[in-house]
Formats: sequence, C-alpha cells, structure tokens
Amino acid sequence: MATKVIGIESGYSASVAEIPFNEGSIFVVGDEVIFKDAEDKEEYGVVKYSNRDALEEDKILFTSKILRKATANDIQKVDSHIELSRAAIKKCKEVVEKLGLMMNVFRAGYSFDGNRLQFMFTSDDRVDFRDLVKELAKTLQKQINLRQIGPRDRAKMIGGYGKCGRPLCCSTWLGKLESINMEMVRMQALESKGSSKLSGACGKLLCCLKYEVEAYRDLRKTVPRIGSLVKLKKPAVEGTIIAVDILNQKVKVLIVGSEPQVVSVADIEKVLKEKRAYGEREPREPREPREPAAPAVAS
Repeated sequence: MATKVIGIESGYSASVAEIPFNEGSIFVVGDEVIFKDAEDKEEYGVVKYSNRDALEEDKILFTSKILRKATANDIQKVDSHIELSRAAIKKCKEVVEKLGLMMNVFRAGYSFDGNRLQFMFTSDDRVDFRDLVKELAKTLQKQINLRQIGPRDRAKMIGGYGKCGRPLCCSTWLGKLESINMEMVRMQALESKGSSKLSGACGKLLCCLKYEVEAYRDLRKTVPRIGSLVKLKKPAVEGTIIAVDILNQKVKVLIVGSEPQVVSVADIEKVLKEKRAYGEREPREPREPREPAAPAVAS
C-alpha cells in the first residue's frame, strides 16, 4: 500500500519534498510553511498537494515534518531574498560568459537562513563548473550549489501553456515525468504530424502522448496493418490496406481497377497476408532433421 504524503515545493531547491501525511494535519494546498528538509534544516515551502500517494516511496522524507505555517516575519524574510536572487543570476551569467561555459542559468534560490545559494541551469552537455563555483563562492560569500536539469524539468518548473491552450500538465497536476518515446507515436499513427506538432514547450515529445497509448494498443489488435492484403465481404474482392483509422476502426482499401474504399474492420472477411511489423522477420520453414554422420574409419 502506497504511503500518503504531503508535497511541499521548496523555495530553495524548487523541488518537491514529500513527507508522511498526518490525519490530523491542518495544512492545505497553497499554504506557505516552514519545514525540516533532508539535511534537517529549516526551509520555506508551499504545499502543492496533500493526502496523496507518494510518487517514489524511497524518496519520502520520513524524518522531516512541517514546523509551522509561515508567519509574516518568515514571508518577509523570504521576500527579501527575491531581489538578491535576481542579482545573483546576473552575476552568475557574467561569470559563465567569462569562463566560456555552455550553460543556461535560469534560476537562483536562497535557503531560508540565507547561507546557501542554489543555481539551476540547462545544458546539452556535461559541464565542468568547478571554477564557476569557486568564483561565485568568493564573490557572493555563500555556500554555492549548482544543479543541472533537463528541458522537461525546466518547463515543469517555469510553467506555461500547451498546444491545447491549457496550463502545462507537468507544472499543474502531473507528478512524475514518465518516459515518452517514438513507439507511442507510431502506435497512435501520428508519425505524419511532424516534430513541431508532437513537441511540447520543453522541445521534447508531448507528455500527453502517453495518456491514450494503451487504448490505441488494444484497438490496434483488430485493425490489420497498412500494406496487408485483405478480402472484403461486400463486394467480395481483394485489396491492399493503404490507410487506417484506429479510433473509428476503419481502413482504406486499394482495389485494382477501382477507387480506394473506406470500409469498417467488420467488413473485412479475412486477412490474406498480414504486413509484418517494422523489423519483424519472415517465419522460417522448419528444417528436416539431419541423419547422424557415419563415424570416420581409419584406412
């Protein structure tokens, strides 16, 4: 049984910390709180969800707890870090340019006590930022931490709107970011849409490609592949499938000497020759067992 947790977005790291949910909890979504982090230090955060199954059991902070709702003084302290964070980002970008590092720094967050400063950045490659950390620590007089994240995590953190016109799933309700791959695109016959229509705000494949893939997988079981040779019930002719409509369970059949016809899968009497899936080999004929070789006789 999954552990029920409260998710708190840390103002310092921008990551969501999950701590065990207490039935007597008075904290609700949107509350600004002070909590103990993984290092047993006081941090400011905002409750993102409550009484929900943990995303990853092994990452629950069982030793952490919410200490209190943030007071006016707590919030004033956090607000005082906002302008300092902007100045820190500006300084960090200057040093990055000076050192010729290929990285995009987009966020800086101060810890609640103001002693630690974390920068977040994206990069196409691994970055050796040891010299950057040294110079920032010397200039800003803080404990510096740099964290590299991917474009999907960046989009989740910054937010925005998707192609559907709604707020990004990843920044609103979607918890763990699942892997999205081209097999899901092919399963839904969306290859012809082009990368621009299949990519989200992060530049990667849309997360929503996963939502209906299982339904498509089930529906595909009854639809012959493009290129398959079939025999129709009425008229009783043979033809080759040139297009499929998986959701509506229809196919377009090319018949020699006639215009292509769109028919229901139920109108197919039988599949004469099924088109193999990409990479699938022709079945081999069973071989006859060989007679054992006669033992060699020395002359």
